[in-house]
Amino acid sequence: MQRILLTYQWLGDFNYAKAKIFDGFESLIIYENYGKCNTFELDVPFSFENNSIFKPENIFKFDGVYYYVDDVSGTSDKLKVCGKSLAGKYDSRIIDRTYIASKSPALIAWDHINQEIINPGNYSDINGSYNGADRKIDYLTLSIASDLGLQSIDYQNSYGEVQKQVETLCETYNFGFKEVGAKGLVSNQIQFFKGRDVSKWVVFSDDSDGYENLNEVEFEHSTFDKKTVAYAFGEGEGSDRKKIVLNPTIKGLSRRELYVDARDLQSSDGTTTIPSATYNNMLKDRANQSLADKKEVITLNGDFVLTSKLVQFGRDFFVGDTVRLTSKRYGAAKTAVISQAKKTYNDKGEYLELIYDKETPTIFDILGRNK
Repeated sequence: MQRILLTYQWLGDFNYAKAKIFDGFESLIIYENYGKCNTFELDVPFSFENNSIFKPENIFKFDGVYYYVDDVSGTSDKLKVCGKSLAGKYDSRIIDRTYIASKSPALIAWDHINQEIINPGNYSDINGSYNGADRKIDYLTLSIASDLGLQSIDYQNSYGEVQKQVETLCETYNFGFKEVGAKGLVSNQIQFFKGRDVSKWVVFSDDSDGYENLNEVEFEHSTFDKKTVAYAFGEGEGSDRKKIVLNPTIKGLSRRELYVDARDLQSSDGTTTIPSATYNNMLKDRANQSLADKKEVITLNGDFVLTSKLVQFGRDFFVGDTVRLTSKRYGAAKTAVISQAKKTYNDKGEYLELIYDKETPTIFDILGRNK
């Protein structure tokens, strides 16, 4: 059954024209993510009116969440429109400070969004001071800060990218965020949360003798990018350079070493000196973040059967939850976090594909790490 979009035209700044109903799309794919903003792909018939509706920075609301357009391409008969949920604007802000904290990773991520996007302070350069309100993204708000029950870490970052830092913290410490659109106002609230462990009763399987709620199962087991031991090098030169080794006792073929350049971590800003133990914990956190991106991958992906009566997405399990995967065909079983739900809507119906944990990185992912 076709779904509708509420569309809004950008009038400049954070002002938008009154909503109009659009129900003429051919296909809409929403990628609902755990530790990053949502993205979408939308196919609509070409017309001059549709071209004006889906210009970059225009917005639509779907399933209670606002999305903005950032890419439009076309052929003679079709427009492909892509973009992100409003939190995607965190890719346009940096951490304009030396940020040092000993607190929950969830609170650190909350701080980055709050200090650089929601309530930014005044800033300066060699030419003078500037109004921090110019950095504010008015159509984003934050829910109340929570540590989500996560243990504190010692953390430091200077002038990093908000997007990269938030997403890395989410991936490393297994928490995420979702967005909830306001009623009658173009605005999303960012809500950090930690998924539940529902693996005892939410099981996905291709076994005809069991649940059989996965179709077209794809299996992959890869260790080519796996690292298990991290050498994090901080400030200093030569033999005086500060270093910490994470997981130093792993040996033999299980030992896969990774170099981590953490020279940006500084123990002193000229007036205040960080205790040695705290600085070492900062190196440890950086090592943890680097290893989180280089894990062994065991993937069991497939199309979830929406008509399954045993468990239902949006009722029994959500993005961010830990579930159990089994495959009689491949002799594999694992628990995994649902990191993404790919939801497709077209004239043939609705389809759901789930992504678990992380996928094997592509060559483009690997090249991107070195930018």
